[in-house]
Formats: sequence, C-alpha cells, structure tokens
Amino acid sequence: MSIDYTTFNSRSMLDYSSIDDDLDAVCFLKDSSNFRPFSQGLKEIIIKKGFKGNPDDNNETSGYLISKLREINSDIKNETVYSWFSGKHRPKIEAGSRMRIYEICFALNLSFEETVWFFNHVYFDRCFNCHNIEEAVFYYSFLHGTQYQEAVNIINTINNAPFKKETLIDETVHNYTQFIRDRISGFNSVNELQEFLIDNKANFNCWNNSALAAIKKMLLEITGDESSKAIVDNLKRNLTRKMNSNKELKKLDEINISETDIDKCGLLIKEILMDAKTSNVSASEYILEAISGKNILKNTFVLDRLLSTITGIPKNINIPYVIKNNFPSKKILSDVLDESKVTVSKSYDSIRKTIVLLDFYVFWVRIKLGITDISSYSTEDLFAIYRDEADTLLYECGYEPLYAGNPYDWIFLCSAKNEDSLTFFRRCIDGLLSDD
Repeated sequence: MSIDYTTFNSRSMLDYSSIDDDLDAVCFLKDSSNFRPFSQGLKEIIIKKGFKGNPDDNNETSGYLISKLREINSDIKNETVYSWFSGKHRPKIEAGSRMRIYEICFALNLSFEETVWFFNHVYFDRCFNCHNIEEAVFYYSFLHGTQYQEAVNIINTINNAPFKKETLIDETVHNYTQFIRDRISGFNSVNELQEFLIDNKANFNCWNNSALAAIKKMLLEITGDESSKAIVDNLKRNLTRKMNSNKELKKLDEINISETDIDKCGLLIKEILMDAKTSNVSASEYILEAISGKNILKNTFVLDRLLSTITGIPKNINIPYVIKNNFPSKKILSDVLDESKVTVSKSYDSIRKTIVLLDFYVFWVRIKLGITDISSYSTEDLFAIYRDEADTLLYECGYEPLYAGNPYDWIFLCSAKNEDSLTFFRRCIDGLLSDD
C-alpha cells in the first residue's frame, strides 16, 4: 500500500509531546520504513510519468528508467539504476550525484514542480542553485520545458563565450541568488537567458554568501565575541581559586559575575549560568565542569554543548543515511565557515544542516532564557512561529523549507512540538548516538 509520507511524518510528530518520549522518538527515527526510501520515490515518480508495469518488479522499473535515460544519452550505468530500485544503494547527497538527479528529471520529462518535489522529498537536497551557471540554465529549462540536450548546448555556449563586460555583484542586492532566480523567471527566450548569464559570468564564480553570513551571525550570538571570552576567562580564574580554597559556592548570586557581564556573554554561557541554578552540584562545580579548559569561541565548544559530539554520527550507528550524512561536526563546521571553500561549495546539505541546527538552538534558548517573551503564546503558536522563521531564513539563504519527511528535519520539528524543546532535542541526539 502506498504511504503519503508527508502526511504520515507530519502527524507522527504529535506522538512525542512529552519530555519522556525521547526514546520512542529515537526508535521512530531508526526505523527506515518511516521515511520515504529513494527507491520508493523513484517508483512513485515513474508511475506518475507513465510506467504501466509492476512497480514491485525491479527489472521492469529499472528497465523503464534506463530506457528513458538512454534517450537523453545519459551514461548512468544499468547496474546503478537497478541498485536504486532494489534499495541496495541510493545516490549520495553530495556534489557528484546532483547531475544524475537532474538527468533523471530530464529523462522522465518532469515539470518544474515535480523536479523540485523530487529533489526535496526524495533526494533530500537543494534544487536549483541559480548562482551556478549549469543549474541556472536547468532552472530556466524546467520552467519552459526545454529538453536536456538543448540545456547542455546552452550551457556550453555560455561557458565558451568571452566576457562581454566585467560586471560585479550589486552590493545593494541582499540575496543575489534570489535576484538571479527572479530575473530568469521573467525570461521568455533562450537568447535573453544566454545574454544575461554571459554578461554576468563574473558573478557566477562564488555563491552561498547569504548562508555564510547567516551562520556567522548566529554563531556570534551563540558564543559571544572576544570581550565575552575575557569575561568567561576571568570567571574561570575566580571559580578555580575559590574551589581550590574549598569555599563551596551554593548559589549563583555568590559567583562574582555581574548582570552587565552576563548580558555581554553569548547564549551558551547564559544557558550554562541559568542551568547552574538548578544543578545537583554546586553552581561553581557545574560552571567549571562546563567551561574549564575550553575556549568558548571555538566550534568544538558549540558542538559539544548542542550535540554532545564534535565528530558527527559514526558510520556504524544504525540510523538513516540522510541524518548521518553531513551531520554537523568539527570538520563540517570548519568547511562551512571557510570562505574560500564554502563560496564555491556544492555541499548544500552540510550548509543547510548547519543553518537548521544553529537556528533551532538560537530560537529555543532565547525562550528558555526569557529573552523572548512567550507569555501570550501557546505551544502551538510557538511551533508555528519557529517553523515560519526557520523557513524564512532558509529561503533567504537559498534553501528549501523544513520538511517532516526528511528525517534530519523531523528531529527539529518534532522537538519544536515538545513541551521542553531543547532538552528533548538533546536527549534525541544522545539516543541517536547510542547503538543500543
């Protein structure tokens, strides 16, 4: 029986509203049948596009898609296509596989909307980075029903053309990628498209600028700046000295840090100071354990506090590939924050996952700390506000909105519906990291 995964996954989040439902949520995530497999998505789309055979016969389904791929001269191997339908393999969510996904969409003559659906709901990656010449041409092609070979010819024409003029990005344009999408959407001829892309080739050498700016802004709010680090380093020294003198500090107000200094700190330190008030050990012990020997401005400190791991999820942990792949880690965050890498990176999955993680923490910890006034909002109101703000940020950075059918997104959406979103999220991550 066919499953409506969008409806099923959206409704499933309602089952984990209690803080103690974390283990059940982890079990749900670890059951791969709860999320649309790539093989199932392929079957759904070929049936929609005219396949009349037996969808459970992998020879028939793979043969159908292979014949369509050969019509556009795709060199994807027969055994690769068969492995997709059998469920043995799926295309990796990385730059090297994106062209294969576009070839599938062209071969099946998908509409623009169907292509976006296939990328977002089956492949689970960004569709149409219009700040890249190839994908800008594909964007136009699917809007206008242009065939694959013609799209390739257009790309070759643009790449081989000399610069007509050295135009630079207009700094007044907030989101240049969205600006390009809007311009291309208004073109009615290939000549208009080619002229625009050739004239602006100088602006297609880098992208992801809006995403990088958003990530840096959130990290600064989370960690604080150098002045925040100086305050925390001074706090470490004072607490260490008092602890060494066996002076037990029982209350937070006995710790020598002013409200003015607390206000200057990042969200992580503010949360640590708040949690120290209700800790089972003395406030000084709790704070020192959290910050001693650590640089609060480092990515590793952020990841350890948010995820309790800096290395991502081990490959041998039995959870869906879509979660494990590019799960935020020290290396992922380092690459995402490296301007020389990220502005030419096609690892959109890692960038988007970083945005989703940091945005989730900022939104919910501000509520926990009382920075955001929620007195007039219900739990449902807060969920709706979180989702709307997260989707807006993703859109501004050139990425697709949160989707409950994506197991990575499901973690955050489900946590956002919980009575204690941050605690529930952290418990879920701990559960995912366990191979029990």
